[in-house]
Amino acid sequence: MEQLKKQIQEQAEEQDIVEDLNIEGVKITKFTEEMAALFTQHQQLLGLAFEKCGLTTLEGFPKLKKLQNLEFPNNSLTGTAIKFIADNFKELNNLNLSQNNIKSVDDLKPLATLTKLESLELIDNPLTKEAGYHKKVFQLIPSLKVLDNKNEKGEEVLDDEGDEDIDDDEFDEDDSYDESEDDEESEEPVKPIKKTKK
Repeated sequence: MEQLKKQIQEQAEEQDIVEDLNIEGVKITKFTEEMAALFTQHQQLLGLAFEKCGLTTLEGFPKLKKLQNLEFPNNSLTGTAIKFIADNFKELNNLNLSQNNIKSVDDLKPLATLTKLESLELIDNPLTKEAGYHKKVFQLIPSLKVLDNKNEKGEEVLDDEGDEDIDDDEFDEDDSYDESEDDEESEEPVKPIKKTKK
């Protein structure tokens, strides 16, 4: 409990309005009312992550209606946790359940009610070995755009930041060559302008 308080306090001090909290390595077998209160005092939270916390259930989990990003990587959550998530977090845009114990695509059915859910991560769960898993999940959740970092066609999706970095580099390299070409191109339309001056 003290370790949990410490992580929350340290991160809260770095934010004027607490919108994101990342809890890592704190053993949480069950959320008590006291634990939940540590989070519900921050009702502006948009993102919440629990990594390697030994979670097997979300019973007693804090009710935070504004959450858009929820992450539980490397825990032991099952299909019952998914129903809880779908019932309580209608604003979710991103959900990370990688490295848990979700066994069937059927367990994901409650997520179909989350109309804003665009990104879902289920890497290293038993259900990923199910035949046609990728296609089934996209059919199940109409709003979904990215599953395990891939789009519906199975193409890998890079982070926006990564895309921007690559594009910027390409432009930087080409600028020195394009300038002379641009000058030539810009000179061509000048000719008719001179004609109009006659």
